[in-house]
Amino acid sequence: MTRRTAMVGINRNATQQMHASGASPSHYCEEREIWNAKSLGKWLSDIGVVEARPLWYEYQHEPLEVPPSLVRDLQRDGVVGILPGLEYAVEGAAQLALAMDLPGAGVQAARTLRNKALLRETTSSYDWGSVAFRLVSSPEELSDFLARQADSAIVKPVDRQGSLGVARVDRHSDGPALWNDILSAFEKDQTITGWSGQSRALVEELLVGDECSVEALVSDGRVQWVNLTAKHVLDSRHRVEIGHEIVAVEDWCLPVMQELVSSIGFEFGLLHAEFMRTAQGPRLIECAGRPPGDQILNLIEHAWGFSPTAAWSAIMCGGSFAFPDRAWGRASVAFIYADVDGKIVSDVDATMLSPEYVSSYTGARGDIVRRPRSSWDRLGFVVSAEALGARGLYDDARERADQLRPRVESGMRD
Repeated sequence: MTRRTAMVGINRNATQQMHASGASPSHYCEEREIWNAKSLGKWLSDIGVVEARPLWYEYQHEPLEVPPSLVRDLQRDGVVGILPGLEYAVEGAAQLALAMDLPGAGVQAARTLRNKALLRETTSSYDWGSVAFRLVSSPEELSDFLARQADSAIVKPVDRQGSLGVARVDRHSDGPALWNDILSAFEKDQTITGWSGQSRALVEELLVGDECSVEALVSDGRVQWVNLTAKHVLDSRHRVEIGHEIVAVEDWCLPVMQELVSSIGFEFGLLHAEFMRTAQGPRLIECAGRPPGDQILNLIEHAWGFSPTAAWSAIMCGGSFAFPDRAWGRASVAFIYADVDGKIVSDVDATMLSPEYVSSYTGARGDIVRRPRSSWDRLGFVVSAEALGARGLYDDARERADQLRPRVESGMRD
């Protein structure tokens, strides 16, 4: 079964979950280069999605334009919902939805979500958005700012994902080297040739507390449902997420998300907002207008008992969904990663785990790996969920993931 929707930018996790729930999109709008680089046609066929129609959409090109031929094709095929699958497709999906007069995030809201500096400016009047920041546009500006800082800070590019280019810095940090890291941050097969993003970065106050994310489904500007995910973060200069756990929703989650939605004018869609729970209350880190990654969609399904992507699809078609009042089970994921930079010198057998755990390991003996600087450096994951017969706690997933951590000899290079 498929729903007459079009996903802009193919999100593999969301696609698999929607296929399993009977809500597969009927169309996939993708950059031709990305489609070929990821072998997406073969991948869709391998997971059993064989009837969907691919259409080319240059959503990463500048200036962004919606081809009238794409609109005609989708309207002729009866498409009634547009789904932004990937970070770099959020604006393209919003513009396509507008061109087709269908539910969407809203073009300005999508633009705000894709620009961390604009998001900061838009939400700074709220307590949860009151985070000191400065926008810098050159290595000289960055060096000048750092020289004036008494405390540590966070630097990050304004338009990347997956912790790419994010680092904890202080007045002794090398501004030009940091700037080079920000501009040279690379995501294999995620962007088209020549895409460089904005040459600007945010320097922000270092927030102290417990990191979390709130996932929210929104219809016509009203938050319909929220989930709270606790984060486990690598304690290093690069604060890469190494685990997630679905926890009970707290009282602040719904009102804060409603204020966020209203402040940016978000209309329809799925939000993934990251917060730090500080001693002064929650403080916004950033927010994305597309499905969360890192297995969070699967954790929600295991813990809440419904498919968040099926609900998302219904909302984007102008419909509604009956949400449960609370999560009924536990679910968590722990990521496998290398402790040091070097070469993998051991074999890892993910099948050694009991069948109630879901695991994936992408490393191989001889691979050159590094201690994570971004999410892309992780080597796999282990999911523990009560719905699958495991305990569902993060400590449980972490123990199993550490069993699969490969042995790495530091300093070894080909």
